[in-house]
Amino acid sequence: MRFLYPNMLWGLLALLIPILIHLFNFRRHKLVYFSNTAVLRSIQQENAKTRKLKYWITLLLRCLFIAALVLAFAFPYKPEKQLNVNTEESLVGIYIDNSMSMKGQSARTTLLEDARQSARDLVHKLSPSSRYLLMTNSFEIQNEYPMNQEEMLDQLDRMNPDGGPVAMGEVVDRFGMLAKQHGFASSTLFVYSDFQRNTFDLSAAKADTAMQVVVVPMMPEYKTNLYIDSVWLASPIVQAGLTNDLMVRVVNQGDKEVKGLPVSFTMNGAMVASTTVDLEKNGEAEIEMQFVVDGDGEQRCSVGLTDHPITFDDSYHFVLDVKPSLSVVELGTESSNCALLFDDDEQFRYTLMEPSRFDLTALSRAQLLIVNETAVLNETLQQSLLDAVAEGASLMVFPNLDDSKNNRYLYEKLGLTLVEVDTNSTAVEDLAMQHAFFSDMILDMPQHADLPKVKQHVRMKANGLPTVLANLQNGDPLLLAEQVGKGQAFVATTALNAQWSDFADNALFVPMMLKMALLGGRSGRVAYTIGQDKMLVLSDMDLEGDHHFLFANADHSFELMPASEVRNGKVYLYLNDNLPSAGFYDLLVNDTLNRITAWNESRVESKMDFADRDEIEPAFKKAGFDVAAVLDTTDFATADLVDAMAHQSSIWKVFALIALLALLDEIAVLRFWK
Repeated sequence: MRFLYPNMLWGLLALLIPILIHLFNFRRHKLVYFSNTAVLRSIQQENAKTRKLKYWITLLLRCLFIAALVLAFAFPYKPEKQLNVNTEESLVGIYIDNSMSMKGQSARTTLLEDARQSARDLVHKLSPSSRYLLMTNSFEIQNEYPMNQEEMLDQLDRMNPDGGPVAMGEVVDRFGMLAKQHGFASSTLFVYSDFQRNTFDLSAAKADTAMQVVVVPMMPEYKTNLYIDSVWLASPIVQAGLTNDLMVRVVNQGDKEVKGLPVSFTMNGAMVASTTVDLEKNGEAEIEMQFVVDGDGEQRCSVGLTDHPITFDDSYHFVLDVKPSLSVVELGTESSNCALLFDDDEQFRYTLMEPSRFDLTALSRAQLLIVNETAVLNETLQQSLLDAVAEGASLMVFPNLDDSKNNRYLYEKLGLTLVEVDTNSTAVEDLAMQHAFFSDMILDMPQHADLPKVKQHVRMKANGLPTVLANLQNGDPLLLAEQVGKGQAFVATTALNAQWSDFADNALFVPMMLKMALLGGRSGRVAYTIGQDKMLVLSDMDLEGDHHFLFANADHSFELMPASEVRNGKVYLYLNDNLPSAGFYDLLVNDTLNRITAWNESRVESKMDFADRDEIEPAFKKAGFDVAAVLDTTDFATADLVDAMAHQSSIWKVFALIALLALLDEIAVLRFWK
């Protein structure tokens, strides 16, 4: 045990005061005459023993009170709580969490600025010969080499204020690796963070016995936040000139109810819709916004609200690709009745493709793929169709006229086994009206509706969990649906040929095929997340010859060249660096605009849930780290490190408690010991 203020120990000389008082406390006695002194002698002897014991107990309690009080004012602390920060063999690391949540309001400015200023105070107080590393969520290379005091202060001023969320264990591991790489025998890492629970993860961290950790929690003044969580389209197809529906999820991370919060929807900088939303405390709501697009092409869209002080998640950027027409590809040697439906409609681009001469690029761009009754596909083509559906297309499969067991691979992948052809005439008995496929297609089904009549059909056994959309009177399905990745596959058990059914002439045929085409909108990714989407897969590019890619903002003040790879007809783009901020970035191919991409900050840190101060140190210790102290930012501004560490390991409260107990015991002895 050591003392922060050892000069206070001179106060122990005050122990002489109660001792002197007890030694020279002479009292005058009265003489009282009694006739029988024998009785008084026995009483006097008993009272003298009691008074003597009470005398010494009172003296000890008074001395204990004075000694404990003096020791408490001398500020005792445990000497083992020391930092290795002023030796040439030790590296000092300062980690400042520069994620978006650190822009929350503090008592003075923001958490990030408080952390930066506290780090400057720390560097000023350490030895000028100390060596430093500056760690941030951005993992900037220029900060990860040993710096002197002046260089460290300069890098703190230049620090990037915008970083993505990073797990705490990843930061600590990286610092330990750099300390060993630069040849330091020991290291101390000062951690400035708000310790959001979503990122305070040390489970994968590797404890380093040569590393000390000093934790500096940054607690926000207000733990409230309103933000746009996500957006999606009610229909995957956005049609120009028609009303479209946009769904928006808004979240309230606060303990107060919010009424009438304005939410706006802008397209290409102009407001196209607005509404208000009421949010319960710590609740969320989904709102619907209707809009109309005048022209086709890519539209830069944003949904936003106003909230302070956390603003990085107040807007959600996305791109709507309004296509002038939808692509329908029918595979077969001859066209079916589907050609009559799609070929003459300006809304669709219809293509009949022979299986022996298929085009993978055309398949990857189609919204609806149809395998008609004349198509015989090899296994490679069948897998290509499944891949296209997984990316968002719709697939409609009709049984082959010549041999119903053709295209067996496709059926098996969809969880179906072909049994036999049933030549008994039957008809459709009922439709799955509650299913989303029919719910907005048929508003009211008549009691005696004219449903398709079937002369023959293929009986199928379901091995997976396909959904039956239409049943025949004999209990066999007519139409099944299966979700495959982002798209849906539909399987009919009867063909469109008149010898099989009158399905093509029934009133259900047109709306069902149109619905399948609309479901296969394949609008692609409307938005990406900074820091999470490191690889982009683009399957709709025609690339010939040499090519290079470039991401650039509107005024080309920022440009990023990603690594690229072309494989199996798809383009893979790898982003080694994060984009600087949320917004829109043009993707240029050979300096020509290919598409617009929208990027948003991760919502990981939108939730205002922080680890308590009492949880942080045990979490580090459980992971095996040597936690030297848990300090406040004020410790570096108002005291030196010795003072700060002493305050962390001080046991003055123990002596103050002993002094208080001694005083209470003395009062009890004097008052109640008769």
